[in-house]
Amino acid sequence: MGDSLGSVLSRQRVESQQDSEKGQEELWVEAAQAGDTVAFNRLVLKWEQPIYNLILRMLDDPEEAAEVTQETFLSAYKSLRRFRRQAKFSTWLYRIASNHSISRLRKRPPGTQYSLDDSASSINERPRTREHQETQVLEQERQDRVRLALDQLQPDQKIVVELKFYQERTFVEISDILGIPLSTAKSRLYAGLESLKIWLSDSTEPERIEQ
Repeated sequence: MGDSLGSVLSRQRVESQQDSEKGQEELWVEAAQAGDTVAFNRLVLKWEQPIYNLILRMLDDPEEAAEVTQETFLSAYKSLRRFRRQAKFSTWLYRIASNHSISRLRKRPPGTQYSLDDSASSINERPRTREHQETQVLEQERQDRVRLALDQLQPDQKIVVELKFYQERTFVEISDILGIPLSTAKSRLYAGLESLKIWLSDSTEPERIEQ
């Protein structure tokens, strides 16, 4: 059975709003390239949290993530006039953030690990029942183990996994963001997932591989 009139109209309103937001962002980019700092600040306000979230997941260190987020927008501001608008602004911005994150990871000594403060705070919340508490603890342990396994991936693999599963980007978008062929994006993802499967199936703590 076809969509109801109400659902069709609702979808059209959403699409119209998205088109309007896209057009507004393009105007901000154009104005920012002409030297309008207010327009650039609006772009920062729109994308600061998503960019920070990506960098935080890559680095697992809130303070360093905040620092790299600032570096990302500073790099974007300095390079803005060279942005040709052939790609989406978000794609270009995510590429800068990805490059900064990968660079930071490669500079770390082997075996360096961090823990996120927000994960610790969430487990300290008092659930209403003991069963709820046990479930929450088990879930937190699972999340911690996945995060630890992700930290063992080579930076080039980790960024693809993060973009695909946590930023919900398509392979085409990942290819554009990282400036790599589509086949390379896929091969890095599958290699990363294979490594994760091995580490997560092992009951011992995974060892960091040489990068």
